[in-house]
Amino acid sequence: MNRVLINAEAHPDALKILADNGLEPVYVPEADVEGSFEAARGCVGIVANASLPFDEAFFELAPKVKVIGRMGVGYDNVDLDAAGRRGVRVVNTPLSIIQPVAEHTMMMMLALVRRVVAGDREAREAVFRQPSNNPDFELLGKTLGIIGLGRTGLRVARTARLGFDMKILYHDQLANAEAEAELGAERVELDELLGRSDIVTLHVNLSDNTRHLIDSEALSKMKTGAYLINVSRGSVVDEAALVEVLRSGGIAGAGLDVYEEEPPTADNPLFELPNVVVTPHRAGFSREGVYGCSMVVEDIVRILNGEEPRFPVN
Repeated sequence: MNRVLINAEAHPDALKILADNGLEPVYVPEADVEGSFEAARGCVGIVANASLPFDEAFFELAPKVKVIGRMGVGYDNVDLDAAGRRGVRVVNTPLSIIQPVAEHTMMMMLALVRRVVAGDREAREAVFRQPSNNPDFELLGKTLGIIGLGRTGLRVARTARLGFDMKILYHDQLANAEAEAELGAERVELDELLGRSDIVTLHVNLSDNTRHLIDSEALSKMKTGAYLINVSRGSVVDEAALVEVLRSGGIAGAGLDVYEEEPPTADNPLFELPNVVVTPHRAGFSREGVYGCSMVVEDIVRILNGEEPRFPVN
């Protein structure tokens, strides 16, 4: 029986789909990198999150692999050139993470401006109405700058515009006529977006063009009272530059679900800052999101059966 490595928390229905198609699921925890590499040697397919590197060394180690299914939308841990040379197909699940990531983004906005984390801590300590930790501005009517207006960015734009009457600016290689007509979204250059936005949120893939897109120069162009949210990839932001500007009061705060090093070390200076809200790279997680991402197995089965997948990356 052909084996498929499950290197992520997949829904039981996904395992059943594999078994029903004559494939043996082999589960190895994502954190067990050595065990994952060892198990991959005899597998024809992989179901994985973002941590395992699929590079030339991996494909040499696991020559039987024909398809890699990424749970989620990002695939920066896959060397597509190396995969292509080996004839390995790569698929993902771009639709399943739209709603949970959009909700997480809005949660970050509200947590920052309402100072929820500080409020929770104070309530537990019976400390009430400390002016220094009172909520900041209301979202109503404020300007939201979205960097990357793809499917998820558009869902965030709709939620912010229709739910909070926020003004929408966006920076993207492509114009989005739908967003402009429906939401009054305005496409602007990056510097203008940074300078005009009360909140800036990142929804881009990691590439050579986006690595450290938000560096010290970009951060210096943001409003002093603005907030930055990153639910895309950690390396889109220069973390050291962000720490510096947060310490100096150059911006009001940041909400981060992703980090340059994952998992980050306990002494990461971001964790010392009171104006930062952090979560452990889980923006795309929800019951529905995990189920949808697990259905990447359907495309794995299609490829192994010689059919074209629904969501090909290469």
